[in-house]
Amino acid sequence: APAVEVLGMRLAPLTDELRERLGAQTVSGGLVIEAVDPASDAAEKGLQPGDVITEVAQQPVTDVAAFQARVQTAIDNGQKSVLLLIRRGGNPRFVAISLED
Repeated sequence: APAVEVLGMRLAPLTDELRERLGAQTVSGGLVIEAVDPASDAAEKGLQPGDVITEVAQQPVTDVAAFQARVQTAIDNGQKSVLLLIRRGGNPRFVAISLED
């Protein structure tokens, strides 16, 4: 599946090859950040290429469509930010990304 831009991040599904390379073998589903727009809130919050997003708004994400749907739901609900669970080098951490331009 092609990479898709969401919230200033280029996201692609996590393949077995990427899992191996990123040390994310225990992650089922998940999206890998391929690139981050330096002007985006994601960059400001320290997200970087190679980070793996495993949850959005405390729901597991397995594909980019699910990610986009959760972000859209958050926007529709008037939320100012959305909480991502990311893994970098096997370590999980929560990051709140602003939904406001």
